[in-house]
Amino acid sequence: MIDRLRLGPEAQRFVVSPIVMAYDYGDGRGGWGGGMALIRQTDRRTGVVYVYEAEARWDPKRRQSRYGRRRLVGHVDPRTGEVVPNRPTRAPASSPESHRELLGACALLDAVADESGVAAALRRALPRSWRRALTVAYYMVCEGSAPLSRLPRFCATHATPDGAPIAPRRPSGLFASIGERERDAFCSALAERHGRGDRLFYGTTSMPSYLEALARAGWGRDGDGVPLPQVNLAMLVGGEGGVPLCYRRVAGTMADVPAVRALIRDMEPSLAGEVRLVMDRGFWSAANVNAMMRGHLKFLMGVPTSLRLYADAVDGHGAELRTRGNLDPSTGLYGMRLTHGWDHGEARPRGGDVAGARRRGYIYLFFDAPRAAEAERRLAGLLRELASELAAGNRIESHERYYDRYFEVRGGRPVGRDAAIAAATARAGYFALFSNEAMGPFEALAIYRDGDAIERRLGDARSLLGSRTPLAPAEDTLAGRLFVTFVALVLAAWLRRRMRETGLDGDYTLEGLLDEVETIERYTREGHRPRVLGVTPRQRAVFERLGYDPPATS
Repeated sequence: MIDRLRLGPEAQRFVVSPIVMAYDYGDGRGGWGGGMALIRQTDRRTGVVYVYEAEARWDPKRRQSRYGRRRLVGHVDPRTGEVVPNRPTRAPASSPESHRELLGACALLDAVADESGVAAALRRALPRSWRRALTVAYYMVCEGSAPLSRLPRFCATHATPDGAPIAPRRPSGLFASIGERERDAFCSALAERHGRGDRLFYGTTSMPSYLEALARAGWGRDGDGVPLPQVNLAMLVGGEGGVPLCYRRVAGTMADVPAVRALIRDMEPSLAGEVRLVMDRGFWSAANVNAMMRGHLKFLMGVPTSLRLYADAVDGHGAELRTRGNLDPSTGLYGMRLTHGWDHGEARPRGGDVAGARRRGYIYLFFDAPRAAEAERRLAGLLRELASELAAGNRIESHERYYDRYFEVRGGRPVGRDAAIAAATARAGYFALFSNEAMGPFEALAIYRDGDAIERRLGDARSLLGSRTPLAPAEDTLAGRLFVTFVALVLAAWLRRRMRETGLDGDYTLEGLLDEVETIERYTREGHRPRVLGVTPRQRAVFERLGYDPPATS
């Protein structure tokens, strides 16, 4: 028995039971030797019997056993007498997790999303998944036309709004959850914020779908000339700042007024003031002009040079136009406004037949002397090329419309049509706009040239949609892809606008700007505040010139 007199006061409450000692000798001699022993000790205060595993050592001087280090094994169950194992010890604390992520590009797009109202509009349209949609839009802006299969890698290495990895199939679930209601809520929020200007630019684009079964898919050709089913998109861009406001998928021909009126009807509650449309000359047709005239819709449209309307304006007023009083010193162009009545048919409410009607229109005619010289040079080169092809008998299909216009073949030799060539030369350098709204000629020209914003947005849309839409497996998924692509388009448009306003567009492309700031890193360690690592002077200058606060280092 252990001598209790040698125990301290605290240890005296434990009593070693002499009849419950068990030894496991390590030397196998059957006597006292080195080994491990199980010792039972009773706590007098609680009555609990604890079982310890102790190291038994023989002391030859004292000729008795001594115990070394001991470890608590468990306690004895008073009902069964069995040893109940002790609770497992707490696992050692793992080392704090840490990781690095690229912060710069996402931090810049965060500032753009807040300033442009995209983040607020997404929260309204997608209250549960807006962060995930914004993350996919960031990927589209940063990676261009890269396939969505690389999205998980982007999320794993960048500080995205979602803040979590995205599985390869999760974007499809996100796209499938987005419908017309979400699209209308997002577009209405944008129109309320950026639809203050009364000028709206209208444009269309198309994309190959590779899925003939998609609703409203027509036939067209891709960049290699391969015939494919395609989906047509119509878009309205605000005149103030060039921010895309809304989009719709349209069927059949894209350049028709019903598609325009449907867009305006849906967006009109969110727009302030009377809507005035600006369209390029690709939308010109008598049916479109008639429909807009009948609908009392204000518009400004380019006039194709092949029209009789254009030829009559140049032939009748070209000499009058090129006078000193019509010269604008700031642009170096000559410009004047001509009144032109437009006859259109209007259905009678009772009879149902179509009665003739006439409304006032305006032709805005311009002359550009450098453009005229360049046009004459190109025309002379074209005429030489046409004559050589006709003389050699090597006719080109794309030139067929010019052969009969400028030449006739006599005795196997091409002879020029002098009247047609003289008329084309005399009309070189002129261009015209048509509207049902009276304004100054150079005011109309400035408005029309702002329409370059819609062309840039459509170009961005074609780039963003280029390699993604062919993978759309279903109609609902394609609709979601278009929605998130439109979000990315608004972000890119706003950032391009800020670059243009601050002069950064002269130093960087959009892609180059994002590459410049992307390498800013954020270091995160569990239990510590995230730290932003070094920001270079060039990266800091980009944020400050754009009017945003650069990420603060610590």
